[in-house]
Amino acid sequence: MKNVRLSVAVIGLLVMTNANAVEMTDYKVVDGYYQDAYLNGQLNISSGNQEQTSYDAHLDANLRTVKSTLPYSWDYKVLANSDFSQGKNDKDDSLESYDAAAVAHFDKYFNDGEQFFMYGSGRLGYQKVATADDADDPYVEVGAGVGYGRVYNATPLAKSLRIVEDLLKYKLIKKDLSNKGYLALAAVVDENKELEYISKYGSVEYRKYWYEAIEKVIKEDGALDKESLGAFGIVRVNEILTNEKVSQRLHGWKLRAGFGKILSNYDGDSEDATVNGEFEYGLPIGHESQFSENLYVSKLLDSDTDTELSLTNTMSYTYEISDKIDWDNNWILSYQQNDIADDTMSNSLSTGFIYYLANRLNFTTTLSISKRDGGVDEENAWNKSLVAGVQYRLK
Repeated sequence: MKNVRLSVAVIGLLVMTNANAVEMTDYKVVDGYYQDAYLNGQLNISSGNQEQTSYDAHLDANLRTVKSTLPYSWDYKVLANSDFSQGKNDKDDSLESYDAAAVAHFDKYFNDGEQFFMYGSGRLGYQKVATADDADDPYVEVGAGVGYGRVYNATPLAKSLRIVEDLLKYKLIKKDLSNKGYLALAAVVDENKELEYISKYGSVEYRKYWYEAIEKVIKEDGALDKESLGAFGIVRVNEILTNEKVSQRLHGWKLRAGFGKILSNYDGDSEDATVNGEFEYGLPIGHESQFSENLYVSKLLDSDTDTELSLTNTMSYTYEISDKIDWDNNWILSYQQNDIADDTMSNSLSTGFIYYLANRLNFTTTLSISKRDGGVDEENAWNKSLVAGVQYRLK
């Protein structure tokens, strides 16, 4: 009898272990769409016992959009920063600096379902240093080449896991979904599907039909033993899909190689041809975290400038501590090889927490360290900063 009870316990444990066996990498739906946009700000003001009010302000914004289909995919990223400051003495002038960078890719696969593709790319840059009267000339580069690989957007599956977790918490469904049920729910939750419902039913009425489709998948998987989720269940689904933020989940990789042409440089003079390489990689780790890697290398051919080669490597890791708190980590390494001047290398590492508040407002705290080696900054030590600010989620 004891052995029977033991066997039953083991079987129960295996069932519990496999209840959420679905992995982010199981979601390989090619058609996908993802977009997010943030606006961040920090402000420090000091007055009293000084000649004038001093301030130090920072504002930055970033936008990222990814669209994928079987025959093609495209993406673009925009990052903009601006800083404003004024010292405490009467003679201290107000200073301002800003910079913006944008990167876009368009990948066209040779045949549907294959991994080989040809691509076109564009890079834009605009900047003004604090001590300059005017901004530099814009940076414009275009490129083309071939590539291999695919990257899948598994964010809909992450949203589906959160929806089911929430419905189980409030006992609105009787059991977890099967792997098949999770993948079916993710296909409906996908932003691409949401856009389809908006196009068909309008920007207001579409939610009724979208939530009915979500409810139908849960019911068909046997997790719902009632006619519907009810008013409270729909409210919980709406809260997760509309107000809560689920960090992006990407898996897979892409490798690109090709040539580029700098049409305009910051100095207004140099226009160089380049040979470029890029590696993009994403891996969700478990259900709560995401690792991302992006390496870009550009070798200038017959350069009009001192620069011979530039390399940028961006690595990030995000972990969802809870539905309201993310732990965000980033490492950006930049290297520039010069013909005459000293080579330079800079490292910037940051770690911080994002606290998701109501009405798309987030509170952030970030600890960062950075260092630049080579050139005039040969002896520089690590720069350290601890910043707290407010972030607004635009999308």
